[in-house]
Amino acid sequence: MIVDEEGMISFVNEAVDRTLGYESDEMTGTNAFEYIHPDDRAVVVDRFSDVINNPEHVTDRSTHRLQHADGHWEWFESVGSNRTNTALDGYVINSREITERKEYEQRLEQQRDNLDLLNQMLRHDIRNDLQLVTAYAELLEEECADQEVHDYIETVFESADHAVDLTTTAGELANVMLSTEENLQQVNLQSSLRSELDDIRSAYSTDIVTCETDIPDVTVRANEMLDSVFRNLLKNAIEHNDKDEPEIIVSATNRSDSILVQIADNGPGVPDSQKDEIFGKGEKGLESQGTGIGLYLVQTLVEIYGGDVWVEDNEPEGAEFIIELPKAE
Repeated sequence: MIVDEEGMISFVNEAVDRTLGYESDEMTGTNAFEYIHPDDRAVVVDRFSDVINNPEHVTDRSTHRLQHADGHWEWFESVGSNRTNTALDGYVINSREITERKEYEQRLEQQRDNLDLLNQMLRHDIRNDLQLVTAYAELLEEECADQEVHDYIETVFESADHAVDLTTTAGELANVMLSTEENLQQVNLQSSLRSELDDIRSAYSTDIVTCETDIPDVTVRANEMLDSVFRNLLKNAIEHNDKDEPEIIVSATNRSDSILVQIADNGPGVPDSQKDEIFGKGEKGLESQGTGIGLYLVQTLVEIYGGDVWVEDNEPEGAEFIIELPKAE
């Protein structure tokens, strides 16, 4: 399409006419801006002004709606350029129809908004209700002397704690689905891992987890959810352990361009037949009462970071989960 500085059309490619449903040359002599959706018009006119005022300028690609001959709107992507000093003598606007792509992008955006809303609900509304359940259970425990009732109350506590874990994991998974590689940054490995080790020791026992090596004070390519990787692997090593006294040994290996973090346990181990599938979505492992997505979350995050995670046999017994994370440049 070729227009003058007022936007009046002097030439229209037949493909545009066909796409918009107009007869040949029907658009010629009309104003191009009249076909643009009112909500998009101001932006397009502003970009067109840049082309007029700069003979060397080619606008950024812009998306807007154009009106079809039958009245409905279709999405187009356009690029304008100043050709007044050429044989074309005008302002050339190259457009291509992108309605299907735009509708797909809008559906994705709506899904992201819905997922974000669900994440907020999980992290706030449901957890607040669970805190209320726990608070009333504590009151009942203080007022009741019946041991059988106390056993029921303990079940309430365990179920509430499990539900909190569910909301945490689901919320983290929602964050993963909303994140992109553009969100990656430099994260201090030592701070992240030490924080999760402290939390695990507070929740279980200070004797359960030991560090076999110093944790390197280095930065890795990750985001704020790196804590979730270590938390899920540490809890997995404890909760799937069949020993009366679980033992977790954490070590790290500093390589030239990456860091290996090893989390070994003395539990039942992982059979060779399950080593490749254990990180799959919904895999609960041996006698697990968990959500089945903790290890899937770990693998998804590590892959976003450009790293790798796998499981090996620990000697003399148990499993060793190994995470390789690229160092930040």
